Order: sequence, then C-alpha cells, then structure tokens
Amino acid sequence: MKTLKYFFVMAVILLAGCAQDDTLFETQDNLELKKAKVPIPFKGEWYSVPDMESGFYSVPLPWGGNMYITNRMLMSGKGSHLGKIDAEKSYGTITEMKVFLDENGNLFSVQSTITFLVAANGDSVALTSKGRQSWVDGSFVSQDEIIPGSGTGRFKGVTGSAVTVGGWLEDGVGVWSKSEGYLVYE
Repeated sequence: MKTLKYFFVMAVILLAGCAQDDTLFETQDNLELKKAKVPIPFKGEWYSVPDMESGFYSVPLPWGGNMYITNRMLMSGKGSHLGKIDAEKSYGTITEMKVFLDENGNLFSVQSTITFLVAANGDSVALTSKGRQSWVDGSFVSQDEIIPGSGTGRFKGVTGSAVTVGGWLEDGVGVWSKSEGYLVYE
C-alpha cells in the first residue's frame, strides 16, 4: 500500500509539473507558437510522368536546331511533413533547359524547374530546382530551394532546401527521384 501511495504522489507531482508546460495543451490557436525555427529533416520519394496536355518546351541543341519536351511533369509520391501528395495537383514545370556535350562527347542537360507539391489535405509549398542530368544513363542531381512565402496551411512561412537524385525509369517515360534536406518553420 505504501508503494501504491508513493506512485500516486509521484504521478500527481509529474502531472502538476507538466501542467505548467504550454505544449501539454496544444490547440489550433497556439500551434503557431510551437514551430521549431530550427532545421527539421525532410525526405521524399517521387515519381513523375510527362503531362502531354501541358504544351512543349523548345530546347536548343549544341549542334543546332531544337528538340521539344513536355513543359510539365505530373508528380506522385510521399514526403515527410507532406504525407502522400495529391497527384492531381502536384507538378513540376521547366523554366529553363540547355543541352551540352561533356569532354567525352556525352550529352547532358542543365535545367531549372519550379515544383508545386500539394499534400493530401490541400496544404502546399513551391520550390525551385537547378540540376544536371546525364543523357547517357538518365541520372540526375538537383539542388532544391523552397520559395519563401509560397507555403500554405502548415507550410506557411516555411523555408528550406534539399538535394534530389534520380533518373529515368526503364519504361523511358517516367522519372523517379528521392529528396533529402531540411525545413525551417518561422
């Protein structure tokens, strides 16, 4: 019985101490106060396919002439803090693309994109990417930066960056990628 009283008293002391902590009673009204303001890890896995109805982007080739690629990629996948993204509203749009030959005569492209990621609940964030893609094996790497002020819902005021790696799928149509970086909530 003495042990039971001891545990009861310790539980009351623990609860009384926690009652002074604002995070115990987190509500939608005071959620804004809980944002970390420190880098929080972010990871995502994406699959993209061309949006054939978005129009085409003209890409100048190093030997002259142009080639045309779809202007937009539709995206699906999931990410930490996003959960499953809304595949009907998430997409990446090419803003610039140039094709080059490396010292071995292999083609590669350098491109810039703007990507809009929409979570299943409608919260969204936009980011810019600048990357390099090999035309030999389809692999690419890009540096991504969240566009300040682009976030809505739980992403309002978020900043951050990520590195994305990926490549063409065997079907030659789709692209897979993985992102890893951080978010900072202000």
